[in-house]
Amino acid sequence: MTTYDYAELVTEKPVKRFLQRFCLSDEQFESLVIVSPWIGTLEGVRFTLGYVLDLIERRQIPTYVITRQPEESWHQQAVDMLLGCNWVELRYNDSLHAKLYVCKQREGRGFAMLGSGNLSRTSIEKNIEIGMMIYGRGRGRDLLHELFSWGTIRLRTQSKLVKKMERRI
Repeated sequence: MTTYDYAELVTEKPVKRFLQRFCLSDEQFESLVIVSPWIGTLEGVRFTLGYVLDLIERRQIPTYVITRQPEESWHQQAVDMLLGCNWVELRYNDSLHAKLYVCKQREGRGFAMLGSGNLSRTSIEKNIEIGMMIYGRGRGRDLLHELFSWGTIRLRTQSKLVKKMERRI
């Protein structure tokens, strides 16, 4: 398998890998993008949605979440949690099938995961998923910028605003 210093194929639990990297990092992130048709509370896994949202609040990370309008109670429960976070902007797009997670840092640094995994316990624990981790170094900076722009500009503006961010410092 060919490897690059800016990209890595992740064949074992890519969403879990992204969450670990985000949650265990001491670095300051400028923003977080979560694009997932289905989102769960992640109860029973190491990094629950509540834990992630607590980090977002404590670190004051502007977070953009795009998902489908919930039809299942477990998805609604997760959306209710997102609605309670001051640093989250929430949007719905019922045509959404893409899955993308981006942590942006200054000067084009950061990392992103794109692949097949939803932000759900099933994707983390049971499903066979694949993802590509992109790192903001070398050629990866341009890719990271393109993924961030796609999520925060193109897709975001095509999606229905549900909740604005209420950054309270």
